[in-house]
Amino acid sequence: MRLALEKQYNYYAAHENELLKQFKGLYLVISNDMNVYSFENPKEAYVFGVKNFGAGNYMLHKCEPDTLDRVHTINCTSAL
Repeated sequence: MRLALEKQYNYYAAHENELLKQFKGLYLVISNDMNVYSFENPKEAYVFGVKNFGAGNYMLHKCEPDTLDRVHTINCTSAL
C-alpha cells in the first residue's frame, strides 16, 4: 500500500537531521513541491496547509526526533 503523501514522507525521512537542526519542536507543512513551512502550533499549520494546498495535499508533521512512524490526528475544524 502506498502512502497518500509518500513524496513528502520520503523527503522528511531523507532530510530529518537537517530539519531537526532548523525546526525542532515546530510543526512543519511540506508541500507537493517539497517546500517546508514552519509553525508554532498545529492549528496555524493546518489552516495554512488547507488554504494554500487543499485538504490532504500536504504533510503536516511535528518536527521531533524519531516520530516519523507516528500518525497524529489534529482536530482543527473550528479553525476554518
